[in-house]
Order: sequence, then C-alpha cells, then structure tokens
Amino acid sequence: MKKIIFFSYIVICAGIIVSCHHKVQQATPVRRDTFPTVKEPDVYIPFTKELYNILKNSNIDVRKVQFYIDQQVVLTRNLTQGKTEVVNGVIKFSNGHYVDEVIIQQHTPCVVDSVDYDGFRVSFGGAANWFKFINSRQSTYPDNYVCSGTNWKDGTADLLYNKLVYRGSCGTCGSLADVRLEVKQSDFDNSTRKTTVLPGRRVGN
Repeated sequence: MKKIIFFSYIVICAGIIVSCHHKVQQATPVRRDTFPTVKEPDVYIPFTKELYNILKNSNIDVRKVQFYIDQQVVLTRNLTQGKTEVVNGVIKFSNGHYVDEVIIQQHTPCVVDSVDYDGFRVSFGGAANWFKFINSRQSTYPDNYVCSGTNWKDGTADLLYNKLVYRGSCGTCGSLADVRLEVKQSDFDNSTRKTTVLPGRRVGN
C-alpha cells in the first residue's frame, strides 16, 4: 500500500513539473516598443558655377535637374482701370488700385527651361512662366546664379513673367538680387554619383 501511495506521489509531482515547463514555453513574448522613423529635414545648397561645371563634365543635362529658389519672390503689377481679369495671381486692392499679385514661396521647385550665354531661364509653371537667373561677378554672390531683372530700385526690379511685366521683390530678404537658385544636397549627390562594382581578379587572370 505504501508503495502505491509513493508511486502515485511521484506521478503527481512529474505532472506538475511538466505542466509548469509547458507554461514557461508558452509565456507571452516581451513587447518591444517601436518608434516611428523621423525623416531628416531637406538640406538645400546654392547652385554654383562649379556645380554647373561638374554637371557638364558628367554629361548631365542641367534641364533635367530639380531646382528650387532660396527665398520668397513676390510679383505685382497694377491692373488698368476697367480691366479686372487676373492671369496668374490674386486681385488685391492697394492704394486705390487693383493689383495682380503672384507669390513664389521659398523652396518652390523649378526647372531650367533653356540655357543662355550668361545664365538660365527658369520656369515655375507653364512655358511662359519663367524669369532669368544669371551668374554675375558684380552680384553679391558672384559664384551663384541670382535673379535677374531691369529698372532696379530699392531692391526691386521689373521681371517679364507670363509675357507680362511685373515688379519683383524679395519677401524674405532685402533685395531681389539676393534670390538664388539652389538644389537639394541629396538630389545632387544622386545625380552626380557614378558607381562601379569591381568583379575582382583571380589567379591566372
């Protein structure tokens, strides 16, 4: 009788150990908190004459490069009396006159429409929505491409935009002449990088 009781006790203990081991194996895995990926801010760099030469030496068409402007540009023109249609912007009533205003925000994307001897015709929309950026030694930034215009006065100038003459000014700087073309650092790195994967060399070759 004692042997039966002892044997039963052994069986019960073995069952308890197996049950505990099974529970340990099925334990809920430790939760690991995941954190959302933070996108790094875009880095813009001025487009210089040196960068343009790098593109040419790499046989990259500058018209296929994504450009931006580093400042806000504001274009305005007075509407004639009795003529209230607006082609590009919004109508604003200023000093007794209706004004057609076009705002091109900082870092607005743009493309080179054509290349001239002294710079680029840069487009912000349709075929006629462009004005010129030049590389001039007389500018504040002689190595960069800056906004070009005529009839300069107090940092503003006349610009031909969409076949109409607007008065251009810089909304975020002191002069329209300080508005420069720029590119994203990452875009320029990708467009100019040339990668070659070497197969290696074996004995006897």
